[in-house]
Amino acid sequence: MRLTCDIDIASRLLPSQGLAGKSKSIRASLSIGKRPGTDSKEGVIFLLVCTAKDKTGTKYRLKDNVEQFFTKFIAEGKATVRLKDPQQDLRINKADPVQLKNFLSAIRLAHQNTGLDKLQLTPLTKAKTSQVEKPQTRMVVMKQRDYPLTKAFPSTLESLKISHCALTRIEYRILGLKKLTVLDMSHNQIRTLPSSVEHLVSLTELHLPCNQLSEFPAGLCKDPFKSNLEVLDLSENKLKMLPPAICGLANLVNLKIEKNEIMRLPQAIGRLQGLKFLCSSHNQIKTLPAGFIRLSLDTIDLFGNPFLDDGPSTAMSRLEFPTLLELASRMIKRYRLPYNENEIPKPLCDYLDSAKRCLCGTPCFQSSVHYLARADLHRVASTVISLDQRGRVHAPIEAFLCSQRCHDRYQNNPNALWHKK
Repeated sequence: MRLTCDIDIASRLLPSQGLAGKSKSIRASLSIGKRPGTDSKEGVIFLLVCTAKDKTGTKYRLKDNVEQFFTKFIAEGKATVRLKDPQQDLRINKADPVQLKNFLSAIRLAHQNTGLDKLQLTPLTKAKTSQVEKPQTRMVVMKQRDYPLTKAFPSTLESLKISHCALTRIEYRILGLKKLTVLDMSHNQIRTLPSSVEHLVSLTELHLPCNQLSEFPAGLCKDPFKSNLEVLDLSENKLKMLPPAICGLANLVNLKIEKNEIMRLPQAIGRLQGLKFLCSSHNQIKTLPAGFIRLSLDTIDLFGNPFLDDGPSTAMSRLEFPTLLELASRMIKRYRLPYNENEIPKPLCDYLDSAKRCLCGTPCFQSSVHYLARADLHRVASTVISLDQRGRVHAPIEAFLCSQRCHDRYQNNPNALWHKK
């Protein structure tokens, strides 16, 4: 029986001699067995601890030699075996909880010298290098000649950076890394993202700057990305828009989309309540959506966009009386009733999908007033990068008003714009 884990061996005699007794956990391979050539009837079983510095290992007799087990945190892969001779504590951590539980049960049987026929004993031989090496959690490839073409990526990777390798896609070997939390594929030639990127179930940071992306798939805004993703860097690509579904990334903290060709931000961007850093400089944005004012940012950078010049708040269209179609559609959107093309005609689905939100929160369609106001970005973020060389910090907000009541409220009282719903 063998267990791979980290181990910290602490002597209980050192404190009595005035020594600190501090030690450091190291990667180890633990096995239970008998010495080669030992008569199987003797029942003398040993615990062998092998490390990278001592692959031959140190043997500990187990029969009547365990003083106590500490298993309070066994579910976290942690436990301590207190030996009588020598007076040492074997502190085990970073072990598989199930394997650790079975391993401790085997040590208990060997200590009690009972049920030895049930034990799966392992030859007490020198450990292999792979058994005592610390698992690789971080990998950086900065040159094309260093990119592994045939060798698999270590399954233990938590952070992977591959830059300047002229890659045109994210290949399947990377998509199978279940423990990956940070993926940086900057400065490549990636044109599309496969839907199977969602198989990276632990990913919290995705860095894709300086590639050739023309779109960010809406499918990547679903779980697990929806719940896990905190940092998304799509800067210096060829994006013309962001999918509305990106506003569903509930835990997104940092969004970088500068130096693209984006013409407008999603209407529902205000749903990103966890967003703290937004950089969308050097795009083609002329106005901001009304939902933008619901953000609460630490830093915002919108420099270099062709925003419309500041001016008085204006209503740019005439309010029409809502049709029966619009009234019914407003109710469907307001109460979030499900719909699809199997239940209603596709033109109606398209109509429902075209819904806009009034500043009061009511969904609206044709019967709405196109409203343009200006907003001080300091009311959205603590730190604001000016919009241009003139130091302008007011940006035009494009909104829609659903009724005469909302028209009167917002047209005659610009401050009402900041009464967040």
